[in-house]
Amino acid sequence: MRRFLSKIRYSVLIAVVMWMAGANLYAGKYANAFLDIGCGARALGMGGAVTAHADDGTAFYWNPAGLSLIRKVQFTGMYGPQFGSLADPLAAYHQLGLTIPLRGQAVIAVNWIRLAVDQIPVYPELAGNSFYERLMNATLRPSGEPQGYLSDSENAVFISFAKQNAFFLDLGWDFQHVRIEIPFGLNFKWIRQQIGDYQASGLGVDVGGMLRIHLDDLFQFPGAGLLSAGLQLQDVTRTSMSWNTRRQETVPLNLRWGTAYRHAFRDDLTVTFCVDGETRWEGATRFGVELFGWDRIALRLGSDSGRITAGAGFRVLKLWADYAFLSHELDALHRVSLTVTL
Repeated sequence: MRRFLSKIRYSVLIAVVMWMAGANLYAGKYANAFLDIGCGARALGMGGAVTAHADDGTAFYWNPAGLSLIRKVQFTGMYGPQFGSLADPLAAYHQLGLTIPLRGQAVIAVNWIRLAVDQIPVYPELAGNSFYERLMNATLRPSGEPQGYLSDSENAVFISFAKQNAFFLDLGWDFQHVRIEIPFGLNFKWIRQQIGDYQASGLGVDVGGMLRIHLDDLFQFPGAGLLSAGLQLQDVTRTSMSWNTRRQETVPLNLRWGTAYRHAFRDDLTVTFCVDGETRWEGATRFGVELFGWDRIALRLGSDSGRITAGAGFRVLKLWADYAFLSHELDALHRVSLTVTL
Protein backbone atom coordinates (compact mmCIF):
# COMPACT_ATOMS: atom_id res chain seq x y z
CA MET A 1 0.00 0.00 0.00
CA ARG A 2 2.83 2.42 0.80
CA ARG A 3 4.33 1.76 -2.62
CA PHE A 4 0.96 2.39 -4.25
CA LEU A 5 0.45 5.69 -2.40
CA SER A 6 3.96 6.79 -3.32
CA LYS A 7 3.21 6.24 -7.00
CA ILE A 8 -0.11 8.06 -6.69
CA ARG A 9 1.65 11.07 -5.16
CA TYR A 10 4.18 11.00 -7.99
CA SER A 11 1.43 10.91 -10.60
CA VAL A 12 -0.46 13.76 -8.94
CA LEU A 13 2.70 15.89 -8.85
CA ILE A 14 3.37 15.14 -12.51
CA ALA A 15 -0.16 16.27 -13.32
CA VAL A 16 0.37 19.49 -11.39
CA VAL A 17 3.65 20.14 -13.20
CA MET A 18 1.97 19.57 -16.53
CA TRP A 19 -0.78 21.99 -15.60
CA MET A 20 1.67 24.63 -14.44
CA ALA A 21 3.75 24.18 -17.59
CA GLY A 22 0.82 24.37 -19.96
CA ALA A 23 0.58 20.72 -20.90
CA ASN A 24 -3.19 20.78 -20.50
CA LEU A 25 -4.64 19.48 -23.74
CA TYR A 26 -7.85 21.36 -23.26
CA ALA A 27 -6.54 24.54 -21.70
CA GLY A 28 -8.46 26.62 -24.27
CA LYS A 29 -7.57 30.17 -23.34
CA TYR A 30 -4.14 29.14 -22.07
CA ALA A 31 -3.03 26.84 -24.87
CA ASN A 32 0.75 26.93 -25.35
CA ALA A 33 1.14 28.11 -21.77
CA PHE A 34 4.51 26.34 -21.62
CA LEU A 35 5.77 29.44 -23.41
CA ASP A 36 4.85 31.48 -20.32
CA ILE A 37 7.52 29.75 -18.20
CA GLY A 38 10.13 32.34 -19.17
CA CYS A 39 13.49 32.36 -20.89
CA GLY A 40 16.97 33.31 -19.68
CA ALA A 41 18.29 33.29 -16.12
CA ARG A 42 19.20 36.97 -16.35
CA ALA A 43 15.64 38.10 -17.08
CA LEU A 44 14.04 35.59 -14.71
CA GLY A 45 16.28 36.74 -11.86
CA MET A 46 14.68 40.17 -12.35
CA GLY A 47 11.18 38.73 -12.12
CA GLY A 48 10.81 38.77 -15.90
CA ALA A 49 10.38 42.56 -15.84
CA VAL A 50 12.51 43.17 -18.93
CA THR A 51 10.12 44.18 -21.71
CA ALA A 52 11.92 47.53 -21.86
CA HIS A 53 15.34 46.22 -20.80
CA ALA A 54 15.96 43.01 -22.79
CA ASP A 55 19.14 43.43 -24.83
CA ASP A 56 20.69 39.96 -25.09
CA GLY A 57 19.97 36.79 -27.05
CA THR A 58 16.87 35.97 -25.00
CA ALA A 59 15.21 39.26 -26.01
CA PHE A 60 13.29 37.34 -28.69
CA TYR A 61 11.11 36.01 -25.87
CA TRP A 62 10.57 39.20 -23.85
CA ASN A 63 10.60 41.78 -26.62
CA PRO A 64 12.11 40.96 -30.04
CA ALA A 65 12.93 44.65 -30.53
CA GLY A 66 15.73 44.21 -27.98
CA LEU A 67 17.61 41.94 -30.37
CA SER A 68 18.52 45.03 -32.40
CA LEU A 69 20.75 46.18 -29.53
CA ILE A 70 23.09 43.21 -30.04
CA ARG A 71 26.27 44.08 -31.95
CA LYS A 72 28.05 40.71 -32.02
CA VAL A 73 27.11 37.10 -32.73
CA GLN A 74 25.66 35.41 -29.65
CA PHE A 75 24.96 31.80 -28.74
CA THR A 76 22.54 31.39 -25.83
CA GLY A 77 21.36 28.40 -23.86
CA MET A 78 19.32 27.77 -20.73
CA TYR A 79 18.58 24.74 -18.59
CA GLY A 80 15.56 24.93 -16.32
CA PRO A 81 14.51 21.89 -14.28
CA GLN A 82 10.81 22.02 -13.41
CA PHE A 83 10.68 20.78 -9.80
CA GLY A 84 12.72 17.94 -8.40
CA SER A 85 16.51 17.89 -8.44
CA LEU A 86 18.76 19.51 -11.04
CA ALA A 87 19.92 16.10 -12.25
CA ASP A 88 16.52 14.35 -12.18
CA PRO A 89 13.68 16.89 -12.51
CA LEU A 90 10.04 16.00 -13.02
CA ALA A 91 10.13 18.07 -16.21
CA ALA A 92 13.00 19.57 -18.19
CA TYR A 93 12.89 22.99 -19.85
CA HIS A 94 15.54 24.09 -22.35
CA GLN A 95 16.35 26.98 -24.67
CA LEU A 96 19.00 27.25 -27.39
CA GLY A 97 19.53 30.18 -29.70
CA LEU A 98 21.74 31.96 -32.20
CA THR A 99 21.67 35.72 -32.83
CA ILE A 100 23.45 37.27 -35.83
CA PRO A 101 23.80 41.03 -36.44
CA LEU A 102 23.50 42.19 -40.05
CA ARG A 103 24.35 45.36 -41.89
CA GLY A 104 22.25 48.44 -41.31
CA GLN A 105 21.74 47.76 -37.59
CA ALA A 106 19.52 44.77 -38.33
CA VAL A 107 19.60 41.43 -36.52
CA ILE A 108 18.23 37.94 -37.20
CA ALA A 109 17.90 35.16 -34.63
CA VAL A 110 16.80 31.54 -34.39
CA ASN A 111 15.72 30.04 -31.06
CA TRP A 112 14.32 26.75 -29.84
CA ILE A 113 12.35 26.21 -26.62
CA ARG A 114 11.48 22.72 -25.36
CA LEU A 115 9.56 21.36 -22.38
CA ALA A 116 9.60 17.60 -21.82
CA VAL A 117 8.10 15.24 -19.26
CA ASP A 118 9.15 11.61 -19.61
CA GLN A 119 7.89 8.37 -18.11
CA ILE A 120 4.43 9.54 -17.06
CA PRO A 121 2.72 6.43 -15.64
CA VAL A 122 -0.69 5.41 -16.97
CA TYR A 123 -2.88 3.44 -14.55
CA PRO A 124 -5.96 1.33 -15.34
CA GLU A 125 -9.43 2.44 -14.32
CA LEU A 126 -10.57 1.27 -10.91
CA ALA A 127 -12.47 -2.01 -10.94
CA GLY A 128 -15.75 -2.48 -9.13
CA ASN A 129 -18.55 -0.03 -8.51
CA SER A 130 -17.55 1.44 -5.15
CA PHE A 131 -14.81 1.79 -2.59
CA TYR A 132 -16.67 -0.61 -0.30
CA GLU A 133 -16.79 -3.26 -3.01
CA ARG A 134 -13.04 -2.99 -3.54
CA LEU A 135 -12.49 -3.08 0.22
CA MET A 136 -14.40 -6.32 0.56
CA ASN A 137 -13.03 -7.99 -2.59
CA ALA A 138 -9.23 -8.03 -2.76
CA THR A 139 -9.23 -9.04 -6.43
CA LEU A 140 -10.77 -5.66 -7.35
CA ARG A 141 -8.09 -3.60 -5.66
CA PRO A 142 -5.51 -1.87 -7.88
CA SER A 143 -2.03 -3.33 -7.88
CA GLY A 144 -0.29 0.02 -8.14
CA GLU A 145 1.51 -1.10 -11.28
CA PRO A 146 1.10 1.16 -14.33
CA GLN A 147 -0.23 -0.22 -17.60
CA GLY A 148 2.41 1.73 -19.43
CA TYR A 149 4.06 5.12 -19.77
CA LEU A 150 3.67 8.14 -21.98
CA SER A 151 5.70 11.28 -22.59
CA ASP A 152 4.83 14.93 -23.05
CA SER A 153 6.90 17.02 -25.46
CA GLU A 154 6.28 20.70 -26.27
CA ASN A 155 8.50 22.58 -28.71
CA ALA A 156 8.62 26.05 -30.21
CA VAL A 157 10.97 27.43 -32.86
CA PHE A 158 11.30 31.21 -33.18
CA ILE A 159 12.70 33.02 -36.22
CA SER A 160 13.20 36.67 -35.34
CA PHE A 161 14.11 39.87 -37.13
CA ALA A 162 14.92 43.19 -35.45
CA LYS A 163 15.96 46.61 -36.66
CA GLN A 164 17.40 49.57 -34.77
CA ASN A 165 16.07 53.01 -35.67
CA ALA A 166 17.80 56.02 -34.12
CA PHE A 167 17.84 59.76 -34.68
CA PHE A 168 18.73 62.96 -32.88
CA LEU A 169 15.83 65.18 -31.81
CA ASP A 170 16.56 68.89 -32.03
CA LEU A 171 14.65 70.66 -29.25
CA GLY A 172 15.71 74.07 -30.47
CA TRP A 173 18.02 74.73 -27.53
CA ASP A 174 21.67 75.63 -27.94
CA PHE A 175 23.78 72.49 -28.46
CA GLN A 176 20.74 70.39 -27.58
CA HIS A 177 20.31 67.20 -29.60
CA VAL A 178 18.66 64.28 -27.80
CA ARG A 179 19.35 60.77 -29.08
CA ILE A 180 16.13 58.79 -29.53
CA GLU A 181 16.10 55.07 -30.33
CA ILE A 182 13.03 53.19 -31.58
CA PRO A 183 13.96 49.52 -32.10
CA PHE A 184 11.44 47.19 -33.73
CA GLY A 185 11.26 43.40 -33.70
CA LEU A 186 9.21 40.56 -35.12
CA ASN A 187 8.90 36.84 -34.28
CA PHE A 188 7.57 34.05 -36.47
CA LYS A 189 7.05 30.95 -34.34
CA TRP A 190 6.20 27.34 -35.05
CA ILE A 191 4.78 25.37 -32.12
CA ARG A 192 4.32 21.64 -31.74
CA GLN A 193 2.92 19.70 -28.79
CA GLN A 194 2.63 15.96 -28.27
CA ILE A 195 1.39 13.97 -25.31
CA GLY A 196 0.99 10.26 -25.87
CA ASP A 197 -0.81 9.79 -29.18
CA TYR A 198 -2.19 13.33 -29.25
CA GLN A 199 -0.41 15.92 -31.40
CA ALA A 200 -0.94 19.57 -32.28
CA SER A 201 0.89 22.25 -34.21
CA GLY A 202 0.42 25.91 -35.05
CA LEU A 203 2.01 29.13 -36.27
CA GLY A 204 2.14 32.48 -34.50
CA VAL A 205 3.51 36.00 -34.74
CA ASP A 206 4.84 38.38 -32.07
CA VAL A 207 5.62 42.07 -32.58
CA GLY A 208 7.66 44.28 -30.27
CA GLY A 209 8.96 47.81 -30.02
CA MET A 210 10.94 50.06 -27.70
CA LEU A 211 11.44 53.75 -27.07
CA ARG A 212 14.83 54.65 -25.56
CA ILE A 213 15.63 58.22 -24.50
CA HIS A 214 19.14 59.22 -23.49
CA LEU A 215 18.60 61.55 -20.54
CA ASP A 216 22.25 62.64 -20.59
CA ASP A 217 21.48 64.53 -23.80
CA LEU A 218 18.14 65.83 -22.58
CA PHE A 219 19.42 67.32 -19.34
CA GLN A 220 23.03 67.90 -20.41
CA PHE A 221 24.11 66.01 -17.32
CA PRO A 222 26.50 63.03 -17.62
CA GLY A 223 25.14 60.03 -15.78
CA ALA A 224 21.49 61.12 -15.99
CA GLY A 225 20.79 57.69 -17.42
CA LEU A 226 18.65 55.95 -19.99
CA LEU A 227 14.84 55.83 -19.89
CA SER A 228 13.15 53.04 -21.84
CA ALA A 229 9.63 51.91 -22.60
CA GLY A 230 8.78 48.59 -24.21
CA LEU A 231 5.71 47.01 -25.74
CA GLN A 232 5.19 43.50 -27.08
CA LEU A 233 2.11 42.09 -28.79
CA GLN A 234 2.20 38.32 -28.46
CA ASP A 235 0.15 36.10 -30.75
CA VAL A 236 -1.13 39.02 -32.81
CA THR A 237 -2.60 36.55 -35.31
CA ARG A 238 -4.41 34.64 -32.52
CA THR A 239 -2.22 31.57 -32.83
CA SER A 240 -4.31 28.51 -33.65
CA MET A 241 -3.31 25.01 -32.53
CA SER A 242 -4.72 22.12 -34.57
CA TRP A 243 -4.90 18.73 -32.81
CA ASN A 244 -5.05 15.37 -34.57
CA THR A 245 -8.39 14.92 -32.78
CA ARG A 246 -9.70 17.77 -34.99
CA ARG A 247 -9.89 20.03 -31.98
CA GLN A 248 -8.82 23.65 -32.50
CA GLU A 249 -7.38 25.88 -29.78
CA THR A 250 -6.80 29.59 -30.17
CA VAL A 251 -4.24 31.54 -28.16
CA PRO A 252 -5.52 35.04 -27.32
CA LEU A 253 -3.57 38.21 -27.97
CA ASN A 254 -1.37 39.23 -25.05
CA LEU A 255 -0.18 42.78 -24.50
CA ARG A 256 3.04 42.97 -22.50
CA TRP A 257 4.35 46.41 -21.51
CA GLY A 258 7.25 47.68 -19.44
CA THR A 259 9.41 50.62 -18.44
CA ALA A 260 13.04 50.71 -17.33
CA TYR A 261 15.49 53.28 -16.03
CA ARG A 262 19.25 52.72 -16.07
CA HIS A 263 21.50 54.98 -14.03
CA ALA A 264 25.30 55.01 -14.20
CA PHE A 265 27.04 55.73 -10.92
CA ARG A 266 30.23 55.79 -12.96
CA ASP A 267 31.46 54.34 -16.24
CA ASP A 268 31.83 50.81 -14.87
CA LEU A 269 28.86 50.60 -12.46
CA THR A 270 25.17 50.85 -13.40
CA VAL A 271 21.83 50.02 -11.80
CA THR A 272 18.60 49.36 -13.71
CA PHE A 273 15.06 49.45 -12.32
CA CYS A 274 12.23 47.78 -14.27
CA VAL A 275 8.47 47.28 -14.02
CA ASP A 276 6.28 45.14 -16.30
CA GLY A 277 2.67 44.14 -16.76
CA GLU A 278 0.57 42.12 -19.17
CA THR A 279 -3.04 41.37 -20.04
CA ARG A 280 -3.05 37.57 -20.38
CA TRP A 281 -2.70 36.81 -16.68
CA GLU A 282 -4.91 38.92 -14.45
CA GLY A 283 -2.94 40.84 -11.84
CA ALA A 284 0.43 39.93 -13.36
CA THR A 285 2.87 42.65 -12.31
CA ARG A 286 6.63 42.25 -12.29
CA PHE A 287 9.44 44.28 -10.76
CA GLY A 288 13.17 43.90 -11.17
CA VAL A 289 16.51 45.52 -10.43
CA GLU A 290 19.95 44.75 -11.84
CA LEU A 291 23.30 45.97 -10.54
CA PHE A 292 25.98 45.62 -13.21
CA GLY A 293 29.63 46.37 -12.60
CA TRP A 294 33.07 46.26 -14.16
CA ASP A 295 31.70 44.58 -17.30
CA ARG A 296 31.95 41.19 -15.60
CA ILE A 297 29.54 40.80 -12.68
CA ALA A 298 25.81 41.35 -12.08
CA LEU A 299 23.43 40.99 -9.14
CA ARG A 300 19.66 40.83 -9.58
CA LEU A 301 16.46 40.87 -7.55
CA GLY A 302 12.83 40.82 -8.62
CA SER A 303 9.20 39.95 -8.03
CA ASP A 304 6.98 38.02 -10.41
CA SER A 305 3.40 38.68 -9.29
CA GLY A 306 4.48 38.45 -5.66
CA ARG A 307 6.94 35.56 -6.08
CA ILE A 308 10.45 36.59 -5.10
CA THR A 309 13.24 36.02 -7.61
CA ALA A 310 16.99 36.58 -7.41
CA GLY A 311 20.03 35.94 -9.52
CA ALA A 312 23.62 36.67 -10.38
CA GLY A 313 25.90 36.58 -13.39
CA PHE A 314 29.57 36.80 -14.22
CA ARG A 315 31.75 36.97 -17.32
CA VAL A 316 34.89 34.98 -18.11
CA LEU A 317 36.45 36.04 -21.41
CA LYS A 318 33.63 35.67 -23.97
CA LEU A 319 31.36 33.58 -21.75
CA TRP A 320 28.55 34.97 -19.59
CA ALA A 321 27.09 32.60 -16.99
CA ASP A 322 23.83 33.47 -15.22
CA TYR A 323 21.85 31.85 -12.43
CA ALA A 324 18.33 32.60 -11.19
CA PHE A 325 16.34 31.44 -8.18
CA LEU A 326 12.54 31.52 -8.46
CA SER A 327 10.26 31.01 -5.49
CA HIS A 328 7.14 28.93 -6.11
CA GLU A 329 4.25 27.48 -4.10
CA LEU A 330 5.22 23.90 -4.97
CA ASP A 331 9.00 24.11 -4.80
CA ALA A 332 11.88 26.46 -5.56
CA LEU A 333 12.94 26.65 -9.20
CA HIS A 334 16.44 27.16 -10.58
CA ARG A 335 17.62 28.44 -13.95
CA VAL A 336 21.11 28.35 -15.44
CA SER A 337 22.02 30.22 -18.64
CA LEU A 338 25.15 30.57 -20.75
CA THR A 339 25.85 33.23 -23.38
CA VAL A 340 28.84 33.13 -25.70
CA THR A 341 29.64 36.34 -27.58
CA LEU A 342 31.92 36.17 -30.62
